Amino acid sequence: MNTYTSRGVLFGDLCNNSATATIALAQKLMNMEEKRILSMRDWDFLWRQYTKTTVANQQAYKLPAYTRKPQSVYITVGSYRYTPEEVTNREDWDRLNQVSVVSDSVTHVYYTDGQAEFYPIPATSSNVITFNARRVSRDLVTADYTTGTVTTVATSGVVTTVTGSNTTWSTAMIGRMIRIDSSNSALTLSGDGFWYEIATVPSTTTLTLTRTYGGTAMSAASATYTIGEIGLLPEPHDMLPIFSALKIYFTSVDPDQGKATLYGNMYNDGYDMLVADHGSKVNVVIDDGTGQYEGMRNPNLHITL
Repeated sequence: MNTYTSRGVLFGDLCNNSATATIALAQKLMNMEEKRILSMRDWDFLWRQYTKTTVANQQAYKLPAYTRKPQSVYITVGSYRYTPEEVTNREDWDRLNQVSVVSDSVTHVYYTDGQAEFYPIPATSSNVITFNARRVSRDLVTADYTTGTVTTVATSGVVTTVTGSNTTWSTAMIGRMIRIDSSNSALTLSGDGFWYEIATVPSTTTLTLTRTYGGTAMSAASATYTIGEIGLLPEPHDMLPIFSALKIYFTSVDPDQGKATLYGNMYNDGYDMLVADHGSKVNVVIDDGTGQYEGMRNPNLHITL
């Protein structure tokens, strides 16, 4: 995957110009292009589940940070899942709330000013609220961090803890990605070379991952690593902003029609691959003939004469 730092270096190598001003311009162009790509379709990789917990007698809850309005929400109470219906205007919401009702059997939700409000008002604490929300891209601006080494990687249940030596990790790194470098050393002394998202940073020398580490647990190691800012485009499609920036560079800054066409074609081919891999997916099993999914007909089960 390309981090903020590595994609700037790659751009400089490909255009044979690593001047500071050139790389700064390229980073701006790549940030702009990634946002443009992400806004073009309802990409499946942008959706993520976020959770909060209810507070007794509290109606409003802040929506997950850096997301758009959720596509859906549900509240789990014991073994039952309540899926509230969205109220879309303030007038109806105010009418519904003319009488204050407190109950865990939530039936409606209203989104306003970065919050989700529920009706009835949740009665008890600690019930899990699950939002399905679309992530929003932000500019990549922070250089890679590589200070110190990784000494241990240990998994306890679903939580993987990474321990470093001579590191100064901080909570600002939450949401960034870490890759522990692989090497010819024993598996317990080197990483698997894959990228993992950072979930928490309890101290300057420990952090946890959002998913379980897939390699062999490490101990008494001294492995090199990289923590970097990475955009929302998945591999291998994170080259698209670089191709776009190169096309613009060779069209305007350093005109070269051949190279501009080359990188334009590489961008177009890459975008087609992105659409093929992550464009709209259709569930072909949506109507079993029982009428349960009224209005959603599976074309494979019907013919037109």
